Amino acid sequence: MEPDYKNYTVDELYEALDSIDKQAYPERVESIKTELKFKGYSEPEEPVEEVFAEPEEEEKPLGPISQLVAVLVAILFSWFAFNAIQSGSISGRRGREYTYDSSPIMFLFLLSVDLLLVVMPLYAVIKSRWLSPRH
Repeated sequence: MEPDYKNYTVDELYEALDSIDKQAYPERVESIKTELKFKGYSEPEEPVEEVFAEPEEEEKPLGPISQLVAVLVAILFSWFAFNAIQSGSISGRRGREYTYDSSPIMFLFLLSVDLLLVVMPLYAVIKSRWLSPRH
């Protein structure tokens, strides 16, 4: 037995439309939509789940002290990398020395870490000074 949607209020029609199994009762869905149109209301659009993106935090440029520290860190690790390349030996944990001849993978790994610690602070300074929106 099909419900008589003519006696439903608009709110009840909307609630019925939201709660009905649209695939099992397509004829009832059409009856509800027809009754809504008859009462002067449009059928509701399919709900769209809005994803509210959190506002991105604006990156603050590095201050002058932070830029100085970053440059000093880059200089320190570039010195380590230069010495490792020149001597062919690099210090690891607990003072262990790695050479390219005895342990090439570990030597190259530690050298790449040193070089990464040169590039990262310099990139932060460059990004802060020249790529910031202030300029």
